[in-house]
Amino acid sequence: MHGYAAGPGDGTAAAPGGLLDLLQVAAVVLDGEGHVVLWSPEAEQLLGYLADEALDRRADKLLVSPENRQRARDLFAQVRSGAGWAGVFPLRHRDGTEVPVEFRTMRLRDRQGATHLLGLAADATTVRRVERDLALSHSLVRQTPVGIAVFDTDLRWVSVNPALERMNGVPEEQVLGRRIREVLPELEVEVIESRMRHVLVTGKPLLDQMTIGRTPGHPEERAFSESYHRIEDTHGRVLGLAVAIIDVTERQNAATEVSEARERLSVIADAGARIGT
Repeated sequence: MHGYAAGPGDGTAAAPGGLLDLLQVAAVVLDGEGHVVLWSPEAEQLLGYLADEALDRRADKLLVSPENRQRARDLFAQVRSGAGWAGVFPLRHRDGTEVPVEFRTMRLRDRQGATHLLGLAADATTVRRVERDLALSHSLVRQTPVGIAVFDTDLRWVSVNPALERMNGVPEEQVLGRRIREVLPELEVEVIESRMRHVLVTGKPLLDQMTIGRTPGHPEERAFSESYHRIEDTHGRVLGLAVAIIDVTERQNAATEVSEARERLSVIADAGARIGT
């Protein structure tokens, strides 16, 4: 996405942060006999063992309780054969407690043809929590009647929820990677993009901002209330911004009618006073 992983020069380098940091994914490499040959700092955080304590040790004897060792050896043989394995397996922490660990495993070969096994692991409880949070967020965004758009730092669409698709009258796949002016030129584009840039720079939300315009979904002129929020990762890196949009045309029309009625009543009252005088 434009602006999401911009690095110096070619735009391919990503700054630290994001989902992998949140999950604290650990990497462990075993040799063909099951000895630990590589041990990442995240593995130390997950299981408590320093690299010096883990390297060259048999993983099953160090990390697996006696009642689970045969299962661990069977899975090791399965992965060593090239079949691979993914799932949750309990490992023994340095403090003696058991940690449910979510695994993705694969067989590796070095230049001499020797077999190694790579295990990517994360705390299963954390993985389940992140999955629930993502599922809840996805469900809320897809089902809410409020239009929601996500833009990158170049002000290009990253996602659009169904409510906004209906407001715009344009499916999501036709807006992704494009600027507002390319898709909805009959909106107040300069005003909208000026607000977006302000929020990206300052980080301060803009709430209930009014916009008047037309979209393919509503050829007649409509009034929209928009709220802008900057999106940052856990390290404060700016990823883009989210915009929540509500069609407030009926509310605006009702307010206009009330204002006009008040004005008429004022005229009538003034006229009545003059006539009385």
